[in-house]
Amino acid sequence: MSDLMRGIPFKNLLINTLNEYKNTKTCYYVPVFDSKQSGYTVAGKPVSLPLGAAAGPHTQLAQNIIAGFAAGARIFELKTVQIMEGEELGIIKPCIYVSDEAYNTEWSTELTIPQATEEYIKAYIMLHILAKEFNLKSDFQFHISVGYDLAGIKSAKIDTFLNTMKDASNSDIWKACIKTVLDNISLFENVNAEFVNNISPKISELVTLSTMHGCPPEEIEKIATYLINEKGYNTYIKCNPTLIGYDKVRYLLDSNGYSDISFDTSHFEHDMKLDDALNMINRLINNAKAKNLIFGVKLTNTFPVDIKNSELTGETMYMSGKPLFLLAINVAKVLSEATDGTLPISFSGGIDTHNINDVLSCGISPVTVATLLLKSGGYKNLSKLAQLVPENIPDKVDINKLSNLCDSLTNDTYYQRKQAKQKPAISTLPDACFKCKTCVDVCPNRANFPLEDIKACIHIDSYCNECGNCACLCPFGYVPYRDKFTYFETLSDFENSNNDGFLNNEKYRYKGEVFEDLNKLPDELQKVILRFMQGGEKHE
Repeated sequence: MSDLMRGIPFKNLLINTLNEYKNTKTCYYVPVFDSKQSGYTVAGKPVSLPLGAAAGPHTQLAQNIIAGFAAGARIFELKTVQIMEGEELGIIKPCIYVSDEAYNTEWSTELTIPQATEEYIKAYIMLHILAKEFNLKSDFQFHISVGYDLAGIKSAKIDTFLNTMKDASNSDIWKACIKTVLDNISLFENVNAEFVNNISPKISELVTLSTMHGCPPEEIEKIATYLINEKGYNTYIKCNPTLIGYDKVRYLLDSNGYSDISFDTSHFEHDMKLDDALNMINRLINNAKAKNLIFGVKLTNTFPVDIKNSELTGETMYMSGKPLFLLAINVAKVLSEATDGTLPISFSGGIDTHNINDVLSCGISPVTVATLLLKSGGYKNLSKLAQLVPENIPDKVDINKLSNLCDSLTNDTYYQRKQAKQKPAISTLPDACFKCKTCVDVCPNRANFPLEDIKACIHIDSYCNECGNCACLCPFGYVPYRDKFTYFETLSDFENSNNDGFLNNEKYRYKGEVFEDLNKLPDELQKVILRFMQGGEKHE
């Protein structure tokens, strides 16, 4: 099978989502949660909840963003785009490994820039339509992310991306999506043509700058200055955990049981130092103010560590989750202390149900998540977080609260490393993988489709990028993206895979044998295929 994803055509996205909601009150298998409306703002603009999905596997495809919105996310940090794209990235799959903490070897979007632009525009229009049709609290924000050097960001394709995200009204995909909605206006109860034509084409007014470890501070400042002065964006820069120094990082990890996590001093030597960061931050705050814009920081980048136990392929992987929280919140402390709590901080390092209220109550907002969405429950974990958002969030960081939070971490048993679970042996139970739906929740791309009424689950090849998360969480020891019965959209997809599965109602593969007669399949598989093609996803 191929690890190349394809976006869902906008009309299919629209019809699939409307039909699913009407039938089950879910969107891409996620129960719809209506967030409370409040007076929260980010960069001066309203948002129903200061909570959402971090730039990563959950903000790469339109259906991912829809699933996050259904769960309660109202901030969407879109996956980073850069001058390298698609297969140029050379990402080796699987690229995600989740245990108590999480690791990955991915970085920016695997789509081409035009493909990414299309997915983000489709998702943006869909969220406006769904919020209106389903009467949901609809104040949400898209935050884009770009990297990784000034030359790449000034390139024609990234410049086009930045301009389109600022105002998509002249783009072909915007026009096509709006036309599709208008052509299908009879499908809606609460959406009319006037509403559709008045959807703002300003996709994003905030950009996060992501740079590689070791990027010189003067390069970072030049890029941020360009994004503020030349492109007119509210601008955040993503900072590295290395700002608190090697000794502090080693102490925090060792004292919480992560002493086997291996790394040397090289990143600490080459990354931006705290004094340089503070001087740069002060200059950029003043620069943004002069342009009537906001400057802030994103905490934090993932942390590079050595691959020692074949968790993933290669020499280095990026750590996130609980141990990253220990580092990121201490970065927030030193930056807040140096700026008297006035520095805007967006936080995504290991947020979960244990700490979200504490972090927001300190005045650190918004918060976004990725690792938690890769674990059991998947996108539905956002709904749990949404219920823990405090009623009032300070306008500036409460340094005393933040300091007390940091001091409490080494005595908080929650952050002590848990014994890693051994991957189970492959089950001998008949149809264990076929019937199990654990991988439905944990797939970022919604590539495992539940057929609830017949107690089955199949894999959709074209949604999958083989990230490997389903294999980490499978209770039966399978690799679902290889072992589940699979739906293929094209003949090429079918021929490039060894998975048992089907190409529409044209070709079938079962136990390695390919044939064109549906009746050669077991009765249960025939029922699954007919159910999927008649009442499952709509495909073209």
